[in-house]
Amino acid sequence: MAISLAVMPTGLRMRFTGVDRVAACSRGLDVSFERIVGSRVMGRDEAVASSPHVPCPGSWWPGRLRAGSWGIGERRQLWGVRRSPRVLVVYLSGRPFHRLVVDVEEPEGTHRAVEAALLHSKKTQARRSVRGLLSGPGTEGSGRSSTAP
Repeated sequence: MAISLAVMPTGLRMRFTGVDRVAACSRGLDVSFERIVGSRVMGRDEAVASSPHVPCPGSWWPGRLRAGSWGIGERRQLWGVRRSPRVLVVYLSGRPFHRLVVDVEEPEGTHRAVEAALLHSKKTQARRSVRGLLSGPGTEGSGRSSTAP
């Protein structure tokens, strides 16, 4: 299989190789556990129905291949799916992608591995608030500066 998803100690690594790399116009993506919200297994048809229908850049061959970036802005997704009827969907926070949709050999087993690694990372690593990162320095969620005048 030319599309792979590996659970690493710091996050997930999705890679395209061979013809899939050309079809996806991407080498893949490394995602830290800080950005992962969760994962689930879906039917391919359900995942396609809840996805943008514009490849940006990406390739598709109905029922056989859907690879690359789909959609723009907050709904942008990275797909690496061949013929499998069930796919693994990983939900992300932040940009450039809102979710990864991947065709893996054992979607349920991979889903359990991702969720176990995510839980382990939450227990062992301090997590930063995304709200604090978006608000800018000196703010934490309330929109007010943490320094007194």
